[in-house]
Amino acid sequence: MTNVEQTRMKILAKQFGDMKKNHNMIAFFPDKMNPFNWHISFKGPVDSDFQGGIYHCQLKLTNYPDKPPEIKIMNESGAYHVNQALCIHGLSANNPQDWTPGTQISTIVEALSMYMNLRTDRGGLGFIKVLNQEAIKKHRDASIKFKCSCGADHSTLFK
Repeated sequence: MTNVEQTRMKILAKQFGDMKKNHNMIAFFPDKMNPFNWHISFKGPVDSDFQGGIYHCQLKLTNYPDKPPEIKIMNESGAYHVNQALCIHGLSANNPQDWTPGTQISTIVEALSMYMNLRTDRGGLGFIKVLNQEAIKKHRDASIKFKCSCGADHSTLFK
């Protein structure tokens, strides 16, 4: 392992430890041999149709923290397309402009949660263009039963 990879590993280990203190998200490692592939389950934003739901994303941290991760949502939400790389200004690999290497992984996930409820300017890659309240509620209710191959079982999380 190179010095750069060791430094990246230390940064990721610290952030993983810090995330354990955040009661709105839980990180998983589907491949113990690849610490640069994270899955994170997070709660839907408060005071929104998504509140009460649990959503799951994959972050490929191949060049993190120097470059932003590739981000995909893994379960239906009504806000994002499933398993499609997202384009979020300054936070994702598909739109690295304005990326700040000090951006914490938890901040990226909090932004995902916040952008779910964005009502205007939904033209970004991976965003569902028009939010449908009925679809959101249906997906929110189903989200608490979601099980991912990484080991995340939403029926047991955040209890």
